[in-house]
Amino acid sequence: MSPRDLAAAILIVSFVGASPAQEPPSIDKLIEQLGSKSFPVRERATKALRERGVAALPAVRKALESKDEEVRKRAEGLIPAMEIDDALMPKRVSLKVVDANLSTIYADLQKQTGYTFSGVGKVMASKRTIDLKDTPFWEAMEKLTTADEKIAVAMPPINSRSVRREAPLSLAPANNRGPFRVEAAWFHEDRDIDLSKIANPAEKQRDSRLTLSLTVLAEPRITFLKIGAAKVEEAVDSDGKSLLEVDQPGNQPISAPGRSTFRGESLTYSDVRLQRAGESAKSLKLVRGTIPVKMILIRKPYVVTNKILQSVGTKFVAGTDGLEITRVTNQGGGSVEVEISVPRQQNSDERWYDRFELEDDAGNRFQSQGSGSRSDGRGYWISKYFGSPFNKKVGPPTKLILDQWIIHEFNIPFEFRDLPMP
Repeated sequence: MSPRDLAAAILIVSFVGASPAQEPPSIDKLIEQLGSKSFPVRERATKALRERGVAALPAVRKALESKDEEVRKRAEGLIPAMEIDDALMPKRVSLKVVDANLSTIYADLQKQTGYTFSGVGKVMASKRTIDLKDTPFWEAMEKLTTADEKIAVAMPPINSRSVRREAPLSLAPANNRGPFRVEAAWFHEDRDIDLSKIANPAEKQRDSRLTLSLTVLAEPRITFLKIGAAKVEEAVDSDGKSLLEVDQPGNQPISAPGRSTFRGESLTYSDVRLQRAGESAKSLKLVRGTIPVKMILIRKPYVVTNKILQSVGTKFVAGTDGLEITRVTNQGGGSVEVEISVPRQQNSDERWYDRFELEDDAGNRFQSQGSGSRSDGRGYWISKYFGSPFNKKVGPPTKLILDQWIIHEFNIPFEFRDLPMP
């Protein structure tokens, strides 16, 4: 046999003996394997489902109904991270209309998203022809917004007594990042001269501080609790010079800038703190970094009791905290006081006062009429006072509802290029 024939024979044998690539198991198969008698099989299935991520979430939720205790236990452990990943995905919308009023378009979008939109009559009567297919929410809003016809998106309040604010979309330079939108709103400069250093030419006398103010928005299903100062990773002007603030020679970034800025941080804005490097640069060539936020990412109503007037001693869990109803006082005329034992608040994020509502059997909500607290040094209790709503009839109070919050911290990335400098 010639060398060529031998090589061909080896190739044929190799091809015949090769096994086809094994198809990965289906999500349903992986769910089934969660209850395997083999521990390694259960572990591999758990890891594989975690890697499938959001796509596996519906099946994993359904697995909570399994008769197999091991399947239920492992599914329960997988769900929290999957739900967070899911909540960090943008809502997507589809719409195809020709010469339609904006009022009609936004009515359709409200059905798809559950979000509330507002605009003046003249704007809502204007026409649009648009074709959106599986488009991320903020991108869709950009396509529907013009410079003179702005629509506001209603941001959710923290509780029923908070004022629902509205955030109009801007056509400023922006980054859309999942359910978040970061807009470059203002570029401000402060100039100072240190008169105490005039006598020494070797010392730096002039100081020019820049603040790029960023508007931070989230889809209305997300509520910000805190927005921090932007963490700048790179900032370069059109001359190629770094604009990072320095506290000593060597261009070392300040780790925790404490100077005042143009707007400062709020539940709407975050500031990028920079330092001008020279007078000749006319633009900010590149700035990128992240904005740290703390938010209510997921909200789930939980019925603590359906018999509030007979509920003293009822224990329940909020996140990892154990709570208990310790006193209920029916004051008549629809007025009810509910006292609840809660962990002492280490910070304002728990907001226990904001998270309880009282309803009748039909779902009519009682009005919050204030709150109070007491402590004996070992325990901590809050009281919620409810009354009948003004101009609305309600039945007897029955349901105490807790707004379960999943609070999540996240760093929103941003990057802007070629912004004109002040």
